Amino acid sequence: MTDTVRHSSSVTLDRILKAARDAFSEHGFDGAKLDSIAKSASVSKQLVYHYFKTKEELYGVVLDRIAVDVHAMLDTPDYDKLSPPEAIAALIDRIIQNNIDLPFLIGMTVDQALHQGEHVTRRSQYLPAVRKFVEGRIVPILDRGVVTGDFRPGVDPYLFYWSVFALATGSFAQNWSMSETCGVDFSSEQGIALWRDHVVALTLGGLKTAALPA
Repeated sequence: MTDTVRHSSSVTLDRILKAARDAFSEHGFDGAKLDSIAKSASVSKQLVYHYFKTKEELYGVVLDRIAVDVHAMLDTPDYDKLSPPEAIAALIDRIIQNNIDLPFLIGMTVDQALHQGEHVTRRSQYLPAVRKFVEGRIVPILDRGVVTGDFRPGVDPYLFYWSVFALATGSFAQNWSMSETCGVDFSSEQGIALWRDHVVALTLGGLKTAALPA
């Protein structure tokens, strides 16, 4: 196979995966159709089947790519250079920025929840990527916070990660409801900044060491 053919094949595959990602995000696994994905990618349905035997396999590959990209954006040694509270604030910033830069994340996240991971294969890198990030980044931040006296001990790192993730992405997943009830446009820069500051304050408040009784 020549370099030109390899490049062409790689470009075609990327187009299929991008079209599939957008379709799954907008319509969910059940609503996304291979015919529409092929059309969006400007390829034949037969070519999609050449790369992926089933829609489940295609979904799994899309999810894996998203997991790798997201945790690459979240995972940085810069956390080690920050104080524990600053590192938590930076983590929240990165989660929020991910959802700004990658608007398809919420659709995929909600769809996974609806299907309870039904289409996440055993070979999927999604859950291993989460575990690696929690063990490699979250645990050290929490441990340092205990040593410095900024955080209380005994915080479960996995429960903490998912709590922060749910809070930080809340204004994206519930944008309309939050905007209507709070009277704030949470799709605006000001609304996102307001939510970011609230999530940081709430999270750090929950991590603080309890004051000793007088």
